[in-house]
Amino acid sequence: RHLLRRCPSMPTAAVPKLIVFDLDACLWTPEMYELSGRPTKYDAARGGVAAGGDVVRLFSGAAAVLARFLPGGDPRLSSATVAVASSTTEPAYAATCLENLPVSPERGETVADLVDHRQIYPGSKGRQHFPALQRETGVPFDQMLFFDDCTYGDNCGDVARSCPGVACVRTPHGLTEALFDAGLAAFARGERGVLDAVKDAVK
Repeated sequence: RHLLRRCPSMPTAAVPKLIVFDLDACLWTPEMYELSGRPTKYDAARGGVAAGGDVVRLFSGAAAVLARFLPGGDPRLSSATVAVASSTTEPAYAATCLENLPVSPERGETVADLVDHRQIYPGSKGRQHFPALQRETGVPFDQMLFFDDCTYGDNCGDVARSCPGVACVRTPHGLTEALFDAGLAAFARGERGVLDAVKDAVK
C-alpha cells in the first residue's frame, strides 16, 4: 500500500539529475514561523543567521551533505542539480537564510550558492512545487530525489502520488548523511515513490 515503485531499466550507478531539499526542519532549525524576528546576517559567534532572539542553523548532517556538492566534494554529485522546495509561510525569511548560511564557514560558500532552482511559497509540493520544478528544469520526475521532514503533513506522499517517479525520503529529525546515502542507494536500485526502505537510516 505504500507508494513504492521500481524502475528496472535504471542503471545501478544512476545518480539523480535533480536533488530537491525541503528547508524547515530538513536542512535547518528552527522553522521560519517560529522565529522571533526577521533573519538578518550570519553571526559567526552564534553559528547561524540571527533572527531576533533566535539563530537559524543548519543541521550538522545537512551541512555535511551540502558540503559534498562543493567543488572538490563528492564526484558522484557533480552532474546533479540542486533545488529547494518549501511551503513556508515566510518565503522572504527563507531566502535570507539561504543567502547568508554558509555551508562551511571556513570556505564561505552559502547554501544559495549550491541551489539552482527555488520553489518557496505556501502550497502543495506535489501539485505546485514539483510540477514547477519539472517545467523549469526539464528533468523527468523519475530522475528526481526529494528529502522532506514531513512534520506537518506527508509531503513525500503528496509528491509520490501527484508526480509518479519521484524518489522521496522522509527526514523526521532533519537531513543526515545516512539518510542521504540511503536515498542515493535506493534511487540507484531503481526504487521510486516513498522510500520506506531507508527507514533503517533514521536515527
